[in-house]
Amino acid sequence: MDVSGFGALDLSQQQAVRHGLYGALEAAFAECGVPWTDDWDGTYHEDRGDGLFVLVPAGVPNSRVVSALPHALVGQLRRYNAMFRPQTGIRLRAAITAGEVLNDGNGVMGDGLVLAFRLLDCAPLREELKRRPGELALIVSDRFYRDVVREDAGCDPDSFRRVAVDVKEVRGTAWIGRPDHPRAPTRPRPALPRVRWAVPVLVALLVAPLSCDALLAAPAPEPPCPDPVQLNVLTSAEKADVVRTLAAEFEDRSRSFDDTGCKQVDVHVAVGASEPSAAALGRGWPDGDTAAMSPEPHVWLPDTRWELDEVRAVLEGSGRSDVELVDREPVAYSPLVLGVAPGRARDGAFQWRDLAAFRTLAPVDPAGSGADLAAAVALERAELGGEVLDARVLGGADVARRLRDVALRTAPEPAAVCPAGDRAVLGSEKAIRDLTCLRVLYPAEGTVHLNHPFVAVVRHDRPPNRRRDAVVERFLGHLRDGPAQEAFRHAGFRDRDWVPEPHEGIRPERPAELPLRVDAAAVRAAWRAADPPTRVVLAVDGSERAEQLAVRLTELVGPRGRVLRLDFAPDELAGVVERGVAEFGADQPIVILSGGAPAAAAVRPAVLDSPVTVFGVGFADRACSAVSQLGVFQAAYRGDCFEERDVDGALDRVADGLWGAGG
Repeated sequence: MDVSGFGALDLSQQQAVRHGLYGALEAAFAECGVPWTDDWDGTYHEDRGDGLFVLVPAGVPNSRVVSALPHALVGQLRRYNAMFRPQTGIRLRAAITAGEVLNDGNGVMGDGLVLAFRLLDCAPLREELKRRPGELALIVSDRFYRDVVREDAGCDPDSFRRVAVDVKEVRGTAWIGRPDHPRAPTRPRPALPRVRWAVPVLVALLVAPLSCDALLAAPAPEPPCPDPVQLNVLTSAEKADVVRTLAAEFEDRSRSFDDTGCKQVDVHVAVGASEPSAAALGRGWPDGDTAAMSPEPHVWLPDTRWELDEVRAVLEGSGRSDVELVDREPVAYSPLVLGVAPGRARDGAFQWRDLAAFRTLAPVDPAGSGADLAAAVALERAELGGEVLDARVLGGADVARRLRDVALRTAPEPAAVCPAGDRAVLGSEKAIRDLTCLRVLYPAEGTVHLNHPFVAVVRHDRPPNRRRDAVVERFLGHLRDGPAQEAFRHAGFRDRDWVPEPHEGIRPERPAELPLRVDAAAVRAAWRAADPPTRVVLAVDGSERAEQLAVRLTELVGPRGRVLRLDFAPDELAGVVERGVAEFGADQPIVILSGGAPAAAAVRPAVLDSPVTVFGVGFADRACSAVSQLGVFQAAYRGDCFEERDVDGALDRVADGLWGAGG
């Protein structure tokens, strides 16, 4: 199968189309009683970026592949297109052939497979989809038409029309059908003698890439060139442009791999956000929830080794041995630096503790990119100190409050490309160099290194593919070769020897690296918890320490949140939660600040229609006991109760409840 016009779509549209295509296929196969699997004994399929091919086992009647499956697929595509057309509507070319298919350890092969791809790419099939409306144009070979389609009225043989095919070494007759727009019959069917075929040796093959598919009367001649090996590369946005260029050069270079001059490789480069890519790899890249992102990668090019360690930890924790990530060392480097307006550059260096001098830093999204993950690591380390950032350290008593302070110094949204004098951008040397209006500052005591590893993704649950393994090795060698390293330098990276391209403000020496041990998942979780806009109800009883804490909490909520003040008298404590929900709703937490003595008798709280989160703070002894009003709230609602003597301790505990990674 091949999606028509796929290359003209942008990345987000391609993701939507791929998600819709896989959903339609799985539903159509299920409707026809053909299980959608991914193993050699079942319905084996391989992704091709803008399409895929499927091998249907011999136990499925060939006629069902023609009579039922295309119609079921058309129905699913119509449902999808009714919601998403025109921007991301799907129109398919599909080809069906039959024959023996062999897996020789380097991939699958067979005359029928070669023929299917040739037919998928034939001009008559492309023209058919252009000149007539509909979701699916189908082509079958002359032999398949005579042996299967014409012998079964359920396949509607009169709706097919004969076409001449001339694609590379394939010349002859094929038949095009339109399951959604069949043509009226124009002639009676000639009777043919019935021929019986040996079923066990047949494997039905469905190929659907917006092109054409057919099986010709004569066996396909030996093709002069083998089908290129499909190499799927998943890269970070930081390297996307240079990797795409180098991948295209690698495709061209593949013609010189042997003496035939044949193109040996097709490379599909996809760009993936850091955390979703790591999560998908940790799940083994199942079709159901990640096919919309990109084809399953054979090579992953993240920004940092921490992302690789994150996925390995997930795979190990889930007991998975079917996926292995092999680190083949970096292809480039980039240090983390600070970009400032020229007037703030001074001597070209800064201390991490001086970041507070800049009123606002550019937004940091450690889920979006490895470069931003490195920025979050640097900011958390500068605030907390030490050489370890893991769940234990980031779960400390005062960490949520301190990280909330740090997060508030970053802008909630991207501002102007060139920030004002009191603003700065913490990013990779490559990214800051690209912003020509900024000057680079290097941390005097060392910085974080983005080491851009080359990761081979090995699937032990699939038949070995020695051709692809060899291509992965060649691609690694290509990225390490002198011309590719020069391309990395020209794009703003440092090569594998840490040499940058000469550029104003870029120091040629290798910056010192901070000694750090990082749990990427814990860093992301801590930053995500500390960073979001917060809307909170503050219920204050007017006591001195309650008022002091209210002021401090209001500062932590900051300009990207909102505090809803609710004043109450000590004898009104029992009705505070019900009143807060009535006035402001149950969507935001209610923080109750009480400096008075705990009530002698607690009032059972009202039963609310929606769940609500309540944090109680009491500055008196036994303020959170089971018989106190705050203690009753703690038992009745989500949240917690904190009995504290000083405002600082209470602030840390409430901040942990509101912005802690475990909150």
